[in-house]
Amino acid sequence: MRSRFLYLSVLLLAAPLAAGPPFDFYAQGPYREGVPRPEEFLGYPPGSLHTHHHRMESYFEALAEAAPDRIQLRTYGKSYEHKRLFLAVISSPENLGRIEEIREQNLRLADPRRTTREETDAIARRAPVLVWLDYGNDGNETAAVEAAMQVAYQLVAGESEDSQRWRRRAVVLLEPDHNPESHDRHVAWYNAFGVGDPDPLAMEHHAPWGLSTTNPHYQIDLNRDAWALTQQENQALAAELLRWRPQVFVDHHGQTENYFFPPPAEPVNPGLPEAHRLWYEEFGRGNARAFDRHGWQYYVRDVFDLFYPGYWDTWPALHGAIGMTYETDGGGSRGLAWRREDGSVVTFREGIARHFVASLATVRTAVSNREALLWDFYGFFTTALEEGRRGEPARAYALAAEPDPRRSAALVAALLRHGLEVRRAAEPFMADAMRLPDGATGRQAFTAGTYLVDLAQPDKRMADAVLGPEAAMTAEFLERQYARWSRNARRGRGVEPESYEFYDLTAWSLPPAYGVEAWALAELPAVAAEPVTATRELAGSGDWAEELPFDPPAVAGGVTGRIASLDGRPLPTAGEPTQARSAYLFRPETEGAMRLAAALLREDYTLAVSLSPLESGAEEFPRGTFVLLADRNPARLHRRLHELAADAGVAVVATDTAFASKGDTGVGSNTVRGLEAPRVAMIADEGVRITAYGAAWFTLERRLGYPFTPIRFRELLDGGLDDLDVLVVPEGSARQYRRALGEEGFEALGGWIERGGTLVGWGPGALDLAADAGWTTAPLAGRPGADAEEAEDASPPAEEVAAELARIDALAPGAPRPPLPSPTARPDRPQPVPGAVLRTRLDPSSWLTLGLPGTELPVLVRGSRVLGLAEEGDSPVVFAEAERLRMAGFLWPETSARWLAGSAYCVIDPRKRGQVILFAHDPNFRLVWRSTSRLFANALLLGPTLGTEQGPERY
Repeated sequence: MRSRFLYLSVLLLAAPLAAGPPFDFYAQGPYREGVPRPEEFLGYPPGSLHTHHHRMESYFEALAEAAPDRIQLRTYGKSYEHKRLFLAVISSPENLGRIEEIREQNLRLADPRRTTREETDAIARRAPVLVWLDYGNDGNETAAVEAAMQVAYQLVAGESEDSQRWRRRAVVLLEPDHNPESHDRHVAWYNAFGVGDPDPLAMEHHAPWGLSTTNPHYQIDLNRDAWALTQQENQALAAELLRWRPQVFVDHHGQTENYFFPPPAEPVNPGLPEAHRLWYEEFGRGNARAFDRHGWQYYVRDVFDLFYPGYWDTWPALHGAIGMTYETDGGGSRGLAWRREDGSVVTFREGIARHFVASLATVRTAVSNREALLWDFYGFFTTALEEGRRGEPARAYALAAEPDPRRSAALVAALLRHGLEVRRAAEPFMADAMRLPDGATGRQAFTAGTYLVDLAQPDKRMADAVLGPEAAMTAEFLERQYARWSRNARRGRGVEPESYEFYDLTAWSLPPAYGVEAWALAELPAVAAEPVTATRELAGSGDWAEELPFDPPAVAGGVTGRIASLDGRPLPTAGEPTQARSAYLFRPETEGAMRLAAALLREDYTLAVSLSPLESGAEEFPRGTFVLLADRNPARLHRRLHELAADAGVAVVATDTAFASKGDTGVGSNTVRGLEAPRVAMIADEGVRITAYGAAWFTLERRLGYPFTPIRFRELLDGGLDDLDVLVVPEGSARQYRRALGEEGFEALGGWIERGGTLVGWGPGALDLAADAGWTTAPLAGRPGADAEEAEDASPPAEEVAAELARIDALAPGAPRPPLPSPTARPDRPQPVPGAVLRTRLDPSSWLTLGLPGTELPVLVRGSRVLGLAEEGDSPVVFAEAERLRMAGFLWPETSARWLAGSAYCVIDPRKRGQVILFAHDPNFRLVWRSTSRLFANALLLGPTLGTEQGPERY
């Protein structure tokens, strides 16, 4: 033990000597007097302490006060915890004096419909280049925020020839802290407990669950959210980016083994033109020259691709910028110092220094290529317009406004946040169309109110990225993945398989995620249509995830947001609506219906749901309709229902009679089952995937408005089960779940389920837990070790081995030699699905699918877990047959045919009086897959009474 501590002490002392003197952040002077350096203002040198957001903010205010002719601060938003999001605009006094003119001029370059080539030439000859430097996207990657202050000081105070030229020829838009909540959580933890120990086992490198994550308040990954823009911070950032539209955008991250900068890895989003690839080479070489002067290590074209539009490099790139990710090697969870595997130590200060040097090298490259960047920026939008007019690959997209106008409007609100132009058809029309994402074609009738996205617009590439069915990957990239699969299929079960190069999702189309029908149109329809503009906020929508900046269209049979009819007759649109003598009803298909149901349950109103289609007042209602019986509720229901329905955007029908004119079911029938308000808890503990927890948290708190108790395993087992109806177990680490529960915990939790509890879980960890405990009768494949246990001895015959050896010997010299097949190899084991959209079939008789129209549902699948059909329970959502399974994205054919086709997306297993509801994959994934979120809501709010013996009767 003594020798280990002695080694660490020597290492700490020797590392600075081996590395030479500390990096000098002030070697590029001289500097203007009176402008404070970060260490003078903060009281400590760079890399010796982590800086809180409010102190960083104060430093920028001091900079702006000391040099108002060179820097302006602009607030562009706030975080969920009300921290200020701001932008530092840095340039010469002359440029800042006409900054709005420069900004407007730049916007003209981004819309060739407004600008001729002659005007572009005049702008390109004199206008500064706009360079956006984004820091702190992943807030616990702390070198970025510290580097932001050093870069700002150099750009503002520097008096060198370089610094002055950069200010004259560029406007640097420096965003110092994209994600202040994540940043401050990590800083509070590390400053409190860090001692600068480089040992990777030291406590300071392992913060407790939730304290050191890359994510903001609701734990949604901001660097995966750009395509959906569900989070307040990203919505504000997108709006500000569209106000400026920079030519260059850099997103600063950490921590990698060595520094990373572009060119990016494959695949690159096919929407980006060849000019972007050339610029990635140019900026990469500029950074390399700067790093080579210091002898620093770095890498390019590996790991970090530019494919998925949810990253904050791909999103700006699809808006014309040269969008780039930089990854540094120090700081973050590596703290003040970190010992690498080779024994060398990287420090926080070094991580800051590398971001500092890369940022300035980027400004240098941009300024040196200013005119060419401006011309290519203009060309990006010019060619996009031309592609759109030619109909490559489509001329327009059409989005249905029904059956849920609020959900369709939320989708359109997201498109507006992406800067897209959307119109709403004023009349019905016909068009040749291809339904998305399944590709069915034909002549299609469209109703008035259909949303239209004309692709002859400057941001056509972004429109294709978020509305198109999928983005193509190159044949060379896919061949490499299949080659790895072929090698993995030969390896024994004890060998670590080669990883695949899919960095994130391979499918991400917004319409199926929102559950909105969409079509690609071959021609732009000649139909009267009005632009959809952000004119006002829809009243009452502030508690929703999306604030709709326009009125959604009217719903058939009533106006959204009002109690709309009485026995089929419209109610007055002003004043107090007529009070029902028998019941109020509202249909289940809309997202708002579940929000309204949750609000009524939360406020202890007596709410019921119909398990059969019903009829009331000559109007027919589908199965799953919600019913409020007037004689079972207090008199205040009428006024309160009016308020809650308006907030949820739900049309409510009032009826004066329980008599059904036809059919078997009326509001008083036995199949109208009463619901009880469930008491819900969710595991929030070590091992839980924090983004899965965050998505469920956001769904419950902001979309459903329903309370829940975050709880750790320890408190759960110390009496926390006693008052619960529902326990939510998000995906996570099976090993840590097992350790936290122990044998007694398994027994206690199993007993609670059998006494009437509902356990809802999904993904690795939750599925493994249920399988280990025997709480589900659905077989589970794809678990580490499980396939090996199930495998039979598959040793190949001797003659097959000899033939394989001969084939390998015959390969050309230098060709890669595949491994010999291992006796324990499993060539047919499930391969991880890298985020594909697959088709499922719905059981319309199950209570879990209430409110979901149709018999099919697109779902997002990511990972290798495969959930079989429940042998003694229900499987309400099942994957389609192999030939119809894939809708968009990459899917291994072997996994499709052998494992996924016909398997379960979710199962319900009765356990005496209780039940276990399992989803193979996260139903709230990144908050965008809203159609499967309905299944999650049904499981929580309907399951405890409809799916267990606590209800009037089990059916």
